[in-house]
Amino acid sequence: MEQPLELESDDDLTDSEESVYSGLEDSGSDSTNSSAAEEEEGEEDEGEQEEPSNRAAPKVKGAPRKSKALGADPPLKDSEGLSVPDEYEEDSSDEEDIRNTVGNIPMEWYQDFPHIGYDLEGKRIYKPIRNKDELDKFLEKMENPDYWRTVQDKMTGADIKLTDEQVDLVHRLQKGQFGDVHFNPYEPAIDFFTHEVMIHPVTNRPADKRSFIPSLIEKEKVSKLVHAIKMGWIKPRKPKEDTPTYYDLWAHEDPNSILGRHKMHVPAPKMKLPGHEESYNPPPEYLLSEEEKLAWEQQEPAERRLNFVPQQYRCLRAVPGYPRFIHERFERCLDLYLCPRQRKMRVNVDPEDLIPKLPKPRDLQPFPTTQALVYRGHSSLVRCLSVSPSGQWLASGSDDGTVRFWEVCTARCMKTLPVGGVVKSIAWNPNPTICLVAVCVEQSVLLVNPCLGDKLLYGATDQVLESYVPPEEERVQPVQWVTATSEEHSRGIRLTVQHSKALKQVTWHGKGDYFATVVADNSNMQVLIHQTSKRWSQNPFRKSKGLVQCVLFHPIRPYFFVATQRYVRVYNLLKQELTKKLMANCKWVSSMAIHPAGDNVICGSYDSKLAWFDLDLSTRPYQLLRHHRKALRSVAFHKHYPLFASGSDDGTVIVCHGMVYNDLLQNPLLVPVKVLKGHTLTMDLGVLDVVFHPTQPWVFSSGADGTVRLYT
Repeated sequence: MEQPLELESDDDLTDSEESVYSGLEDSGSDSTNSSAAEEEEGEEDEGEQEEPSNRAAPKVKGAPRKSKALGADPPLKDSEGLSVPDEYEEDSSDEEDIRNTVGNIPMEWYQDFPHIGYDLEGKRIYKPIRNKDELDKFLEKMENPDYWRTVQDKMTGADIKLTDEQVDLVHRLQKGQFGDVHFNPYEPAIDFFTHEVMIHPVTNRPADKRSFIPSLIEKEKVSKLVHAIKMGWIKPRKPKEDTPTYYDLWAHEDPNSILGRHKMHVPAPKMKLPGHEESYNPPPEYLLSEEEKLAWEQQEPAERRLNFVPQQYRCLRAVPGYPRFIHERFERCLDLYLCPRQRKMRVNVDPEDLIPKLPKPRDLQPFPTTQALVYRGHSSLVRCLSVSPSGQWLASGSDDGTVRFWEVCTARCMKTLPVGGVVKSIAWNPNPTICLVAVCVEQSVLLVNPCLGDKLLYGATDQVLESYVPPEEERVQPVQWVTATSEEHSRGIRLTVQHSKALKQVTWHGKGDYFATVVADNSNMQVLIHQTSKRWSQNPFRKSKGLVQCVLFHPIRPYFFVATQRYVRVYNLLKQELTKKLMANCKWVSSMAIHPAGDNVICGSYDSKLAWFDLDLSTRPYQLLRHHRKALRSVAFHKHYPLFASGSDDGTVIVCHGMVYNDLLQNPLLVPVKVLKGHTLTMDLGVLDVVFHPTQPWVFSSGADGTVRLYT
């Protein structure tokens, strides 16, 4: 196809063609002569971000050319032995490598915008991301040796490193010298014109008419170009191809395999090979009898051992077609394509890294490790234990209706007290100057003087109890205080506190005068606080907050802990208000113990969790320990050593190191150190109560097997 536009020959140059440069070189359209068209194709192949000023354009005859090489004749130059010069060698355009197509406008116009201009397709050209803060600039200044000669181009936003010549030029201009090195400001002046005024001027030619009217030739060229663009003969820009490109993700995965995905291939499982029962003439032991056939037909298809009945034929020709053939093939296809076959990617993690770095148990000694003594004598399960403040005597309560007093060091039963009912709870008075034990039996609390040890001690206890003077007017109390009869007195019982409902727990205050009881009832009378010296009882709560499991007095401060099924409430007894409500994060709290310092609480639960609370930290557990497999029945703290223990229905006692630091910023260190076994499971019950020795690192446990065991 011929070129749509033909330019005039050089012979008939008109005045208007020699006019001022018309700027059509920057039009960005195709050239009309064939050499320019070839250049334009090459440039389009090179890249589409080229500037309009660098694109080939229709050359107007007589217009100033940017390169002499464009109009030169290459064969002639080759014949003269000269190399073809680079067409951009003499290009003096300042916008040679500028990607910005905005033009020479003040760049302050764009300083509040994220872009810096538009490309030929009208899309925004975004500024380069320059989010360097002062620290980044300082680091670059320290580390980059060319920082002092790097400037930012405001047109493009790029960092440009100045060459040595440009740096010299800047230095010369700063000193007030001329930019060109070779310029001599002191050359002798050449007098082009004489100082005498001449009669005739050098030129007196009148201005051309073409200087004042638009050029018709240029108008005709532009109209031809517009027509060619409209007809589609000239395409301003080659359209981009929108065909998506695809990449193989696994191609570079494994250099040894053809494709990396091949190693993800999991082969289909092979079918089981046919056995004797599928033969056309199976041995007689594989054939089903009539009863077996009947049983086979009555079974569910999924439960059948064989999905066919073995049959016998006299020869292979007599075997008929298999009716379930297509059905079985279809099921096999379903199995193959619905089966989730994926190879698990193994994570290479060292198992040692997952275990927290804890100190070794031998560094945390002393703690109980071995079973030393077994206290035998109870005929039923031993529900509760309590040790005297001196650590010499041990009291145990059992379902056989007795309380036994043991000597700790010898496991000798010193005294047996029949109480006529199941002993639910027992507590030795923590005051070392008083020898008194509180025993929960059915609906009463018995205050017992076991008369063990120092005669002065238990004699003084009786004197304190007998020195009580009843008040003049009778006060209404929720319970009845009954003095023991002479027969009960001889057995050791001194006082009976009779309640209206069955009791669950009794616990003493640290001073030894007050004790609290828990009644198995859902009313506001669940918790009662009693004073021994005044024989006075009171109900601290107006309304019930749920089923109370156990209560405890704070060892130092006037706080009272009440554990319901899911919460532990902490009350201030002086201010008579609720100070904290701890969320146990378990279904049913079974037991509770308070650290001797008073800032940490542990709760055992029937869903085999042990929750450690740091009262200064949060109302939620600092740590939940799931060391036991079955329900926790009892938890206990040691008074002096950093130890706590938990007894569970799995028959074990787990002793843990629980170090609480004085530094509030340091969290408690909880390390399980020993699992103590010895109790046998009876009626799915294991260890029912654990209690520490007051001075030694020993722990006592009572179990459903009717024994009490001492671990030292």
